[in-house]
Amino acid sequence: MLYRNPIWIYPNYLNEEECNIIEGCASRIDWIDGMIGQKNADPDAPKDDQETGNKNAKIRQSDLKWMNHEVMPFEITQKIEIGIQSANQEAGWNLIWDYIEPHQYTRYIHRPNQYTPGDHYTWHVDQHVMPTPEGKYRKLSSTIQLSDPDDYEGGHFEYIEFNSVFDKLGTYNTQIDVGPYKKSIPFSAKSKGTLIVFPSDTYHQVTPVTRGERRSLVSWFHGPKAV
Repeated sequence: MLYRNPIWIYPNYLNEEECNIIEGCASRIDWIDGMIGQKNADPDAPKDDQETGNKNAKIRQSDLKWMNHEVMPFEITQKIEIGIQSANQEAGWNLIWDYIEPHQYTRYIHRPNQYTPGDHYTWHVDQHVMPTPEGKYRKLSSTIQLSDPDDYEGGHFEYIEFNSVFDKLGTYNTQIDVGPYKKSIPFSAKSKGTLIVFPSDTYHQVTPVTRGERRSLVSWFHGPKAV
């Protein structure tokens, strides 16, 4: 779909204390590798058997922890939901959702001794092709910045603004330069506690971290198809 506002940002939506609470809750959970594939299932869906996925550092390199809803205080999860619904209305998406996946606590770090020295996740969408067993699809995605901007370099959140991307294609010039449509969140959106919301069919990526560590809380909000 084409959206008037492909992304919505609330700088410093969570305060320092709330961010620290999330960090404390995550500290009690073990790290696992970020995977792709998982036998054609959604690459980000929490699985009991993580070995069904494939680790491909050229596409995705990061560590993560799955945080079930009971792990975090109700007040914080409720505040996240309120932010999502506000963004959904203010951005004009008005997408229907009624289920939230377990949150994903993610870190991207600089790994100077690795083949791929900076953690990253190349271009992808969060919305899966097949519905869940309940017939639902990812409708909205969000990420909350948990690192201070000075804690890392690189690790930029970028997205494609699809409006007008295909307007200049002719019969023979079928190559698209996505450069003019590639957007990066402003520096203010990197502040700790910032909430970034976008429709789950938006192409986005995290560029390689070149110094330090970038941490975030990623969430997905499900609903019926195409409404």
